[in-house]
Amino acid sequence: MSSVSSIAIRVYNLDAMVHFYSQAFGVQFREVDTYGIHSQFGEVGGITLKFVPIRDSDDFRGFPVHQPGFVVPDVDAVVALALEHGGRQEGQIIRRDGQVQAAVRDPDGNTIELYSEK
Repeated sequence: MSSVSSIAIRVYNLDAMVHFYSQAFGVQFREVDTYGIHSQFGEVGGITLKFVPIRDSDDFRGFPVHQPGFVVPDVDAVVALALEHGGRQEGQIIRRDGQVQAAVRDPDGNTIELYSEK
């Protein structure tokens, strides 16, 4: 059975978003360096909520801005399905310590993170 593990949301006003979600939903955020961008990650209902600041409008012109993550029984099979349906693989499949992770673009170009079951 597949399940959602994380949702990344590009945000404009990071401080206001963190404060609102903290107060409204009890999310406790922590700063995470996401490839040089100071993001905020928190847990809500067993799902990691990732707030990633928008750098500037030219950076993301024409790209989807949300990025869900899924825990799946077979990462390789989902990568193959993305390719079969017009998506593409982003980077390499990572295999480490018995875990597998990858990223794909769906047919509309949205990035999806894939993680093996633990």
